[in-house]
Amino acid sequence: LRGRAGAAANSNSLQKMGDEEEERQPPGVYTLITEGGEQKTSEGFTGKATANYANGDIYEGMFENGVRTGKGIYKYLKGDVFDGTFENNVKTGLGRVTYKKGGYYHGHFKEGKRNGEGTFQYANGDIYSGYWKDNKRHGSGTYVFNKTKYEYKGEWTDGQIVTGTWTMADGTQYQGGFQSQKPCGDAVWKTAKGTVVEGSYLQQVVPLDSAPPAKPGESPVVTTRCFWRTAALVAADC
Repeated sequence: LRGRAGAAANSNSLQKMGDEEEERQPPGVYTLITEGGEQKTSEGFTGKATANYANGDIYEGMFENGVRTGKGIYKYLKGDVFDGTFENNVKTGLGRVTYKKGGYYHGHFKEGKRNGEGTFQYANGDIYSGYWKDNKRHGSGTYVFNKTKYEYKGEWTDGQIVTGTWTMADGTQYQGGFQSQKPCGDAVWKTAKGTVVEGSYLQQVVPLDSAPPAKPGESPVVTTRCFWRTAALVAADC
């Protein structure tokens, strides 16, 4: 039994766990595999083929005059996969990216970037559904936090919500503006039972107490704190 255990431990037939999966190695050279055989360049080629890039990426799909044009699947060396449409070698139109670390994006692309309507599920389970511009959340959209089920819904600019609602799991809702992803300016709080509180938030940037002192010539580590001022309260009818 002892001998068998030792042999098994040193055997090359041991199974690999999921997180021990071997990564593909870049071949260092480009090859294009077509119905007519293998060639070293895509120059002038039109039709369906598989391209193995020198950096380890793989493309399976349509070419036109040597460039990726039409439907195809692009597999990145690190494991991300794009399934959609290309124009002049860049992602365009409706497509889907599945990320190796978890999550996906399903929506529209323009000039290789997320543009237009689309849904992004992040690796931590959070989901944003709405509009994008140059890979950032931009326009109307809804963001739901996976762990808390809190919801941001409203207008977004350059990746951040600027106005809309913040709804808690118990139905309590904030309505107003945002700055740096935090409430800012005139706003209204509504509870699930109907109580309404009107007021405003003031944001102040202050040094972070838990941060070490800044070195000479460096700026201190800061955080943004919100201060609420109540203007009116309307209690729910009992």
